[in-house]
Amino acid sequence: MRVEYDEVVQTERLKSPISAPHLERANGFAVRLEDQWFWFSGLEAAYTFGRAGRMSIQVRSWDLVEAATEARFDNTLGRDVFTLYVVDEEGIHRDADTDRKLIRRFADGVNLRSSHWNP
Repeated sequence: MRVEYDEVVQTERLKSPISAPHLERANGFAVRLEDQWFWFSGLEAAYTFGRAGRMSIQVRSWDLVEAATEARFDNTLGRDVFTLYVVDEEGIHRDADTDRKLIRRFADGVNLRSSHWNP
């Protein structure tokens, strides 16, 4: 399912995750490639996605931040509204050593029969 966020909100800290009939919120990490946001539950998958995306000639910049994705039903609109909460900071520290460690951990957790990453 492709999610186009209705809004991206900067925040100082993330709220607790919740699963209720009218609201789903999960904490994790978000990657921004140019102006498109992608949410991941795990740092390793988010980092690897962002790093690989940045290798495309079409992507000049990328950001990696702590984030929460939220879907809530809006009675007025009659549909789910999707919000990405992004922690207002400089993002996750990136360097060559971190790069190798996160990509290795991601590769070690890949299961070819599943779309999920297994740490």
